[in-house]
Amino acid sequence: MDDKHKVALPTNDVTETDESAESSWVCPEFKVSGVFSSHMVLQREKPIKIWGFSTHVGTKVAGHFMGETATATVGEDNRFELRFSARPECADPQIMIISDEFEHVVTFEDILIGDIWIIGGQSNAELHLQPCMALTPSVEFDENDNFRLFFQHGWSGMALGKENNAKQRDIINPDWVWQRPDKENSLNFSAIGWYFAKEVTKHIGTPIGLVMMAAGGVCLRELMPVELANSLGYTKGANTRIGGAYDTLINPIIPLSFKAQIFFQGESEGCWFSCANKYDTDLEAYFADERARFGQHFPIYNVQLSEYGENCKKFFPALDIVRVKQFDALRLIEDMTLTVDMDLGIVEGYDWAHSPRKLELAERLARLALAKEYGVGKLVDAVSPRPISAKLSGDKSEIVIDFTDLGTGLIAKGQDPKCSVGLPVGGFSVGSYNGANDTRKPAEATITSRGQVTVIVPEGADTSFVNYCFDINVEPELYNGNNLPCPAFSIKVSK
Repeated sequence: MDDKHKVALPTNDVTETDESAESSWVCPEFKVSGVFSSHMVLQREKPIKIWGFSTHVGTKVAGHFMGETATATVGEDNRFELRFSARPECADPQIMIISDEFEHVVTFEDILIGDIWIIGGQSNAELHLQPCMALTPSVEFDENDNFRLFFQHGWSGMALGKENNAKQRDIINPDWVWQRPDKENSLNFSAIGWYFAKEVTKHIGTPIGLVMMAAGGVCLRELMPVELANSLGYTKGANTRIGGAYDTLINPIIPLSFKAQIFFQGESEGCWFSCANKYDTDLEAYFADERARFGQHFPIYNVQLSEYGENCKKFFPALDIVRVKQFDALRLIEDMTLTVDMDLGIVEGYDWAHSPRKLELAERLARLALAKEYGVGKLVDAVSPRPISAKLSGDKSEIVIDFTDLGTGLIAKGQDPKCSVGLPVGGFSVGSYNGANDTRKPAEATITSRGQVTVIVPEGADTSFVNYCFDINVEPELYNGNNLPCPAFSIKVSK
């Protein structure tokens, strides 16, 4: 496995924020932002914003696209922004021409109009397709597939972030451009994103654009703007300074219009109990800020963290807390879903922190997105079961948990879905845990009806919370009739 596919873990060598640093960016005489190029996808049904930079303050810039002309003036900040009308989807390649008063002309060809999906998070979001291919040898590459790729390499951004404290105004690498999904381009792209687009475009005619803004090892505080991280009490980063990944990978693409974001992040917060315990509220702040900066209330397709084997307690001792906080965040963040990855973890012979089973995860995400965003299939058939209440019995010997999103009903892993009622199911515990005080006790549980699990209260147990897979190495055993696993959770028990 080459270096770019190896595990990226937070270090203890944190870097202070240097408020005195200045941007190394030098305004070009005339340039359209690097997030636009030939082969790009533009977001349908939203005004199309095309921006760039010029040293000629006060001069005019004109753009021509699909029979429409848009004009803009270069501002004092050396920036111009052209706005074209919103357009319906279009899979027929289009041309855009942008020029200024000094005979600078930029021509973009092979432009599609469809839905852009952002791939955000850390290394499991960024993990390239190449190391996953041994598990999916039948996958075929076709540069004419109805999706396009915009690549940003996370480590490039983080390395620059260590040297430069400023928000970068443009894409930091001029070689990062939109590409067709031929084999070479695809193998170096996010595996989750590529598999997702491949599956979605089997079922719809809408062109899909994928934009990577993930970086291996990053904490939320490094994906946040510095000012937001500071407001949450953070002054130091791990792999880079706070705000480093935001400044180099996210700020340059604002205010790009897009459809939704797939997000796989949180392993890094699993290194520290202090971060893990507030992951839900930090995540809420992160997405509220991001939605505000992009000026759009986009759907979020979050992934509940994978299984990392015996190395987990060494590197991510608080990972189980992060998982349940991801579940808790569903109550805090509007229009966010949670796709479970716990059962798609370690594969022998592969990097322990980066499971190559990204096709199965992407298929779950695609199934959910197709139902939720495109009306292909039923949403009730694409979601995992989740608990809605837990109640302690009158004699305090049992806790009954009611679930929703059942499909044909709750099932125990590997059992006949028609006869799971009455069968035991593992992974449950009773008690609470915050990294300092642990009252959890393993508990026996049984599926007692189509939508209920009854947990036996261990002797002397703290019955304030009932938990499922609230342990780093517990294997998920509870599924629904759609063959989707229940997420890890810790919920209050009503008396």
